[in-house]
Amino acid sequence: MHADLALQAIETGAVALGVLFGLIQLRQLRLQREMQAGIELLRPLQAPQAAEAQLTIHSLPDGLTEEQLRHNLGDRFGSVMAMLALLESLGPQVARGHVPIDMYAEQYRRITIICWSKMRPYIERRRRDGWPNLCEWLQWLAERMDERSHLLNNSPAFERFRDWKTAADYQRLCKN
Repeated sequence: MHADLALQAIETGAVALGVLFGLIQLRQLRLQREMQAGIELLRPLQAPQAAEAQLTIHSLPDGLTEEQLRHNLGDRFGSVMAMLALLESLGPQVARGHVPIDMYAEQYRRITIICWSKMRPYIERRRRDGWPNLCEWLQWLAERMDERSHLLNNSPAFERFRDWKTAADYQRLCKN
């Protein structure tokens, strides 16, 4: 009987270790997926056209009417709208958890808030004119980013991470 009990204990231990190993693998897979999503997120927003559109939006005065906006942007209006469409397409990805909100906020919090604040009068006008869901996800993202502003350190990375030595330092320095 002792041998049967010992074999059952070994079998139970092996199953428990298998479950533990499976859970560790799932966690690693989730982290890998988040890292991949972050890399994919970087691609379209780092393209030269997106960078130019971001600079264009950033340089716009606040509170422009649609007419003033079109006049100020001229032939760059399409590239600015493409930038808004790109941010709009990222909203559902963040909401579903495919792109971690912390990762998004770290990279694109400021430009998301700027895009919404600069383009808000235009978007709200278009909504009143019959397109009620125009840039709904951009607004959602901007509101989430605004809510997170107090959670994030606004000092530049070159200051915040001055004492960085290894990847293990990242979380500690994010809190400073």
